[in-house]
Amino acid sequence: MSGLGYGCGPGRLLVPLSQLGWSVTGYESDSDYAPAAREALRDVPEAEFRQGGFGDLEERAAYDLIAAVNGPYYYLLEPTARRDALQRCARALRPGGVLFLDLLNFLCILKNYREPPSMRLSFDGTEVTRFAKHEFDYHLGIMTHEDRFVWTDTSGEERTAHKTHRMALVTFSEIAFFLEDLGFWEMRTFNSYTDRESARLTREKLMVTARSGSSC
Repeated sequence: MSGLGYGCGPGRLLVPLSQLGWSVTGYESDSDYAPAAREALRDVPEAEFRQGGFGDLEERAAYDLIAAVNGPYYYLLEPTARRDALQRCARALRPGGVLFLDLLNFLCILKNYREPPSMRLSFDGTEVTRFAKHEFDYHLGIMTHEDRFVWTDTSGEERTAHKTHRMALVTFSEIAFFLEDLGFWEMRTFNSYTDRESARLTREKLMVTARSGSSC
């Protein structure tokens, strides 16, 4: 079985898949994560890492599973780019292969919106405080998420780091339209990883699976 992980981050999903006997390929475009993913897969049999995103996928009928976990799909800010990404997935999947998209359900989040609280994190024994801020462009349908990390280094000096993410406010109706148009079938929706049956989307997760028909 052959699987592809988009936005694989440091490779956390791909390593256990490989341990289950899968041949895995990871794509990650973020230069902050790519080195960790490459290192995680370096000694993993039947594993490959590529620095890139949806637009770099050229294979045809190569994979049984394509998974985009933790939202890489909504970093595609234009509808044309999102449709192109799904078309590339349709081509790269073998007939009957499964596409899995894991996203935030922005409609639910906006309905119940709360300002993100600060968080205390620990990295290699260092305590880090994370502050987050959101800005919404309702005209273009884009959310900007800004992270600010604050910690004290070993010399006692306060340090800060920033990370900005721009995400399209993707809805299930758009995804379903593209998938059906591209010949995917057996579409299912889930609210969490604990769900075992397809269900209407009612919570902050938006998970979709669909099977590829034939190469587009």
